[in-house]
Amino acid sequence: MSHTATAEAVHDYSPSAVDFADLPNMPEEYRTELVRLMAIQAYSEEKASTEGIEWIAKSPDYKRRRVFAKIIAEEAQHSYLIYNLLERMGVPEKEAIAIAEGRSQRPMHDASLEGPLSVGDDENEWIDIMLNHMFLDRAGKFMVGNFCEASFKPWAEANKIILREERGHIGFGFAELRTYLAEKGDTDEARIKISNWYAKGLNFFGPPSTARGARLSAYGLKRKDNETLRNEFREEVEEVFAEIGRPD
Repeated sequence: MSHTATAEAVHDYSPSAVDFADLPNMPEEYRTELVRLMAIQAYSEEKASTEGIEWIAKSPDYKRRRVFAKIIAEEAQHSYLIYNLLERMGVPEKEAIAIAEGRSQRPMHDASLEGPLSVGDDENEWIDIMLNHMFLDRAGKFMVGNFCEASFKPWAEANKIILREERGHIGFGFAELRTYLAEKGDTDEARIKISNWYAKGLNFFGPPSTARGARLSAYGLKRKDNETLRNEFREEVEEVFAEIGRPD
């Protein structure tokens, strides 16, 4: 859709139908909801890098240190991609962070960011950081995949880049989980850690959708609601654990 689009056509919410030039003609509610979603995503990506950066030096060996450093760099780049889009929309980074943290507009659902924010907890071990990638990045894959179908084209295109790299993060976390289970076995500690990070992954999608969720769907900003995405995530996790012979 270009800046010469008619007033009627500007309300086309099909995938990638809306570009920067169209935003001034979009409903105010569309722009508000778009900015809020983008701000929370950028904030989540930023925390994924800043909260985990100290674990580069704590990686068990050189090979894993190199892979993990690459993941941290990619997470930082993901946040930059979204913050850059917001800047072009007239929303500076500080304002976007305020929106994400709930200091502007209505507060977000706190549990949805419990995972990214807990990566920096003092009691974490290497496996906690890997379970973050195993579960939180896997949950993020479903969220980002949903955003790839968004009506706002620049955001959808940025998420296609993010999605490709998130798959690598998930694979690293899964490989480390298998190593951990092979070394530790089905201990109480392993079960507790896995259960905790799985719960954070489930919470990552936010609360069950309400009227707001219906608006986001109608605007083409979230094609699938939170509960649909959560169930898809749950089904994939069950398949993964069945695959490694630990369906319980």
